[in-house]
Amino acid sequence: MTITTECSCLDQWRQMFHNRHRRRAQPRPVAAVGYLAHGPVIQGLIEIEKLTIVLLYDEPTDNGRLALRLAGYSASRVPWGIRFGGPEQCRFFKDLSLQPVPQARGYRLDLGSTELLSLGLTLESELDRHRRYRQRAMREQIRLPKLWAGFRAVDAAGIAGDGPELADYARRTGTSPAKLMDRLRHIHFGLVLYPLAWVSHHWRQAVAIFADLVRFPRRQVLSLPQLPGNLVGYQGATEFDFYRSRFRRQRQQHEVAQCSLVAG
Repeated sequence: MTITTECSCLDQWRQMFHNRHRRRAQPRPVAAVGYLAHGPVIQGLIEIEKLTIVLLYDEPTDNGRLALRLAGYSASRVPWGIRFGGPEQCRFFKDLSLQPVPQARGYRLDLGSTELLSLGLTLESELDRHRRYRQRAMREQIRLPKLWAGFRAVDAAGIAGDGPELADYARRTGTSPAKLMDRLRHIHFGLVLYPLAWVSHHWRQAVAIFADLVRFPRRQVLSLPQLPGNLVGYQGATEFDFYRSRFRRQRQQHEVAQCSLVAG
């Protein structure tokens, strides 16, 4: 079954890249966004440590060609909320335009990573469909999943909402912050959940942070006029950096070391 799946993915890759003979001189000003879940999604929720945001976009390389960058980033907790991405949370940094092979390393995809390869091909189809038909409107800013902070019941009694996000929502709905906190409060496997942006100042007491995938789009097409552009920024209590990578940094350090050896 694994061999059959690998062959199927490779056939799809060959059909997509060999038959079209696409040699773009300039990068497309768009990026496609998806995700991988590395654990159970229960009632639409998954712990953020088990979620990887995956991006696909064109990136010029030093040798003048365009890499089809397929990069994945995880999340971690920080004092002000959540950080998605950044160099140390880049899980992979590949080039989808390179033919996948078994047990590949470096920029080439491993043919055995069928879930990742399948997602990469799907994201490339999204970009190509958008280029040809303009069927979907591009987002000017990446949409991230709604995040919930989970507290033990004994701690939840002392949790008070605060922050500009809560104040703005209360003003727009004409509802007091206290009523909003009570309205959106819910229980998940014994934990009391509140929107993270409203309670991020209680981050030390939070037992877990969950990403809500119910209304989070499985695929997005993002406007990307230049790099890093819309791949870096803030949304409420969330910082994100879907451009920088420790793999890019390692390559740059290797190149500097090689230049030093030559100069020496």
